[in-house]
Amino acid sequence: MPDAQISLRDFNTFGDVAAEDDAVLDYFLATKAVGSIENSTVFMALGRKGTGKTALVRYFTEGAAKHQSSKPLNLRGYPWKVHAARIDHGASEIEAYVSSWRYLIAVELASLVLAHPDSFRSLHSKSLAQFLKDNYGGITPNLGEILRPAKLILSKLSLSPSVMGNALGGIDLDRKGKDRDFGLEMNALTSAIMTSVIEVAKDTGQRHLTLHFDELDQGMSRLEDDRAHMLVGLILAARDVRRNGGTEDVAISPIVYLRTDLWEELQFSDKNKITQTVALHIAWNPTNLLELVETRLKAKLGPHALWTDIAEPDLMRGSQKKWDHILARTFLRPRDVIQFLNIILAEAKRRTEDPLHLTNPDIVNSRDEYSRYLKQELDDEIGSHWPEWEEALRALSAISTITFERKEFEKEYGSRKSSKNQVEAEEALALLYRFSVIGYDRRSGYGGSSWAFQYTDPEAGWDSAANRFKVHLGLKEYAKLRETRA
Repeated sequence: MPDAQISLRDFNTFGDVAAEDDAVLDYFLATKAVGSIENSTVFMALGRKGTGKTALVRYFTEGAAKHQSSKPLNLRGYPWKVHAARIDHGASEIEAYVSSWRYLIAVELASLVLAHPDSFRSLHSKSLAQFLKDNYGGITPNLGEILRPAKLILSKLSLSPSVMGNALGGIDLDRKGKDRDFGLEMNALTSAIMTSVIEVAKDTGQRHLTLHFDELDQGMSRLEDDRAHMLVGLILAARDVRRNGGTEDVAISPIVYLRTDLWEELQFSDKNKITQTVALHIAWNPTNLLELVETRLKAKLGPHALWTDIAEPDLMRGSQKKWDHILARTFLRPRDVIQFLNIILAEAKRRTEDPLHLTNPDIVNSRDEYSRYLKQELDDEIGSHWPEWEEALRALSAISTITFERKEFEKEYGSRKSSKNQVEAEEALALLYRFSVIGYDRRSGYGGSSWAFQYTDPEAGWDSAANRFKVHLGLKEYAKLRETRA
């Protein structure tokens, strides 16, 4: 039974859906992902929208892990068009932006080590600071301004990079034509900056420098080739700096946080190797999601508060526990769970009793609003890959049942597919599966079957021969679907 001493009457929220707006550090749950990043065993963190990438960035740059010298690099509003002009014509198409990203990483590391209160004691800090002041007016350049200057100044008091024994007096960034020296000069300058960064870090006792690249998808409606090449450039540059930028005394870790769907769109030769060895796949399960919620309850209601203290024990329809009923309508992401619980909490507060606990009707009455939320989340995720995806959703609504056959979808989708929609029925089903809008009936070798969804069983993969499908329960109310046929 719920604890009669614990009430949700004065409990305002389970948290904000967006980690950047939430007091997430007050109730941060340290999962295995934290250890992987902290120990520098990975340099990429991959996860679907809402899985907690930004929360990890905040933990490492604002929270308990601040014993490391860390800096968040939020690319919201980043001038991608400016960066697109800083192309290395001497490199292959897929590596055309590696040199510019390596330079940007080096400048951010320089700013990071110079921010240390004892940096002035290092002899190497003077030339590094002078370079930043000459080109950016100070030692803390704005991320969006690092590649904006038409020319980088190299004064006698700053750095002295050289190419093939010839000292560089400056570097033109705003080049016209196909100048093939751009990469050579940028790499020489980057190496000079990194040498000074390492020395300043050693002199000031900074043993681990970490940069966290987040919000790489902001402002992007479609992954165009230029943006894809720039994202690949960042990934390859981060890997190169991680491999070669540090020393035994100073570890350097640029971490790239990227949405899984964008990662799947990128194509380059080392992608599979990175996926298997140095990429962290952020995933949640019912156990650690419950732990996440209870961590928040304890922070707000007392150190012993549990889920069972705030939810009535009676089962939902079909003998399902409340927690399982809620999770079945999410993609097992903190964002979904928090949103659903906040809607349920608001519904519960319509009642006047105290102590206030969550009931079955509170959950049932919240499903319509939650289902609209989930559809909007899918709009953001799927829209950049398939703008006409709602035509498929309308086809599912027309079928009207949670489960359906391939031929039913082909008929309804075909009658609703517009001329601008280039996605045929087979590809539509595959895309719906990729984003977990649907799962397919997977037969076992022992005569049984189960529903394979991408978010619960990513190893299963898409089965192009599947004939029977199921719509995710979180969309049941939005699409006005029935559990079974009449």
